[in-house]
Amino acid sequence: MATITTASRTDDVATLVLDDATGLVAGEHVWVYGLNHKLDGHHVLLTVDLGTNTVTYDDKGDDVAAFTPANGLLIEEITWIDEDDVQVWLGIDLATANDTAFLEFCVAAANDFCYRRRHNAGYNDNPTVAPHGDVKLGTIMYAAIQYRTRGSVDGYASFDTMGTVTPIGSMGQVLQLLGCGRPQVA
Repeated sequence: MATITTASRTDDVATLVLDDATGLVAGEHVWVYGLNHKLDGHHVLLTVDLGTNTVTYDDKGDDVAAFTPANGLLIEEITWIDEDDVQVWLGIDLATANDTAFLEFCVAAANDFCYRRRHNAGYNDNPTVAPHGDVKLGTIMYAAIQYRTRGSVDGYASFDTMGTVTPIGSMGQVLQLLGCGRPQVA
């Protein structure tokens, strides 16, 4: 996450000066917030200049003179998994456009949740590539859990008159794969 110190748009290219552009790379997906909808939204970085902490991205619209936003933030989009990964794990084809849209929400939430849990546990991971296969699998499993509990109150949906026992091992297994729930790393 970086604070935006100056923002502008000229010839359909937005330019942001950040407090620190370390770790950002061209082609990375980011979210821009706090620019009063002038330049906000999801974008793909065109260029990153670490010397001047400047990034650019395509942004169609009228030119916007350089200004200093009060609360401008640039946040890297976490892209450890995608919808195809979760569909493979679930072993199903999605039936409707609503299923597809919901799976997209589950994937975005899982990417953010798992990245944040590892960050809070002391890991410093790349937001665009899962650090290990176990972390990727844990993220896929978490997204699948969210998808499968759609419409239920407290667990997986069931049609049994007796109800089902809430699976107790799923979240523990996810956290184990993420390497969380243990003493912090130094």
